[in-house]
Amino acid sequence: MDRVTKRFGQVEAVKLLNLKIRAGEFLTLLGPSGCGKTTLLRMIAGLEAVSEGRIFRGEVNITNLPPSQRDLSIMFQDYALFPHMCLTDNVAYGLKMSGVSKKERRLLAGQWLERFELSAMSNRRPNALSGGQRQRVALARALITKPSALLLDEPLSALDANLRVQLRAELREIHRSEGTTFICVTHDQEEAMTLSDRIAVLKDGCLEQLNKPEILYDRPENSFVAGFFGRCTLCPARIQSNFGILENGKKIPVVGKFSQGEQINLVLRPENFELSTTGGFQALVEDVQMKGPCVEVSLNGAFFKAQLDLPRGSDPLPVRGETLNLSITGPVAAVPYGEK
Repeated sequence: MDRVTKRFGQVEAVKLLNLKIRAGEFLTLLGPSGCGKTTLLRMIAGLEAVSEGRIFRGEVNITNLPPSQRDLSIMFQDYALFPHMCLTDNVAYGLKMSGVSKKERRLLAGQWLERFELSAMSNRRPNALSGGQRQRVALARALITKPSALLLDEPLSALDANLRVQLRAELREIHRSEGTTFICVTHDQEEAMTLSDRIAVLKDGCLEQLNKPEILYDRPENSFVAGFFGRCTLCPARIQSNFGILENGKKIPVVGKFSQGEQINLVLRPENFELSTTGGFQALVEDVQMKGPCVEVSLNGAFFKAQLDLPRGSDPLPVRGETLNLSITGPVAAVPYGEK
C-alpha cells in the first residue's frame, strides 16, 4: 500500500498509510473501534474506493479493480453464508462463479468439508450448525478458490470464549498448512498476539507501529502502543546511562536508546513487580480480583498505579486497604515522555 487515504466527507478514516504485507504471512490490523482497520481491509478487498494512494498485489496495481478481479477472498464477521444452500453448495459457490463444472466443484467442496471434519453435515443448511461449524464452512468457502490472500474481518468475535481459544489454534494451523497470506482485523490484543506473524497497530487512521507481537510488547515505540498492547502503567523518569531515574532517585534499568537526561515514561507491566519484604516502593491495595489461575491486585503507589498478578494459592493474599512493599524487576521498556 502506497500513501493510502480514505475520506468520508471531511473525515479522514485512513491517512497516508504505507504498509507492505509479506507473502504468506499472517498480518493482523489491530486497534480500537474507529481506528480505520475495517475501512482499510475493505479497501484492500475493493469494497471501498480509495480516496488517494495505491494498492498493489505483488507488482499489479489493483486500486481500481473490482473485487472479483483481485484474487482475494474475504470472510465477514457474520460469515455471510447462504441460508437456503446446503454446506456443499455454500463451499462450492466461489468455484461456480468462476465457471468450474458442477462435478469438479462438488468434489473439491467435499474435500474441504472433510478437511474441516464436516463431511457428515454436507447436506445440512447453515442454521443447523453451531457458531464454530459455521466459521469452518466460511473458511472452506474462502479458501477453496486458492486466493492470493484471505481477508478476515473479526473472524472470532461472534464465538464464546472457550471456542475462540480452540479456533485460534485451528486458524493458525490452517494458515501454516496452506501458506496463504492472511490479513485479519481485530480489536482483541490476545487474539492478535496468538495468531499473528506481525501486527499493525492503528490509531485514528494512522499506523503507529508494525512488528512482531513480542517486539510490540517488549519494545513499544510510543505510549499508545504500550497502553493498548497489554496491561501497563506509565511512570515518568529521566535517563541516566542505561537507567530510568524516578523522582525518589530509584534506578530502573531500561530497554532502548535514549539521550542522556531525556524525559521518558517507563512501561511497567504486572510481571515487572514483585512483593518485597523491605525497601523498594510502598503501594496501597485498591482492589483484589480473581482472574482464574491468578489474582490481580490493583495498586496505587507514590509514583505510579500498577497491577500485580499473584498465584491463587498465595498465602496470605493481599486485602483492600493494605500497604505492600514492591520491587521492580528490569530491564523495562520505555517510551518518549508525554506521548499519547
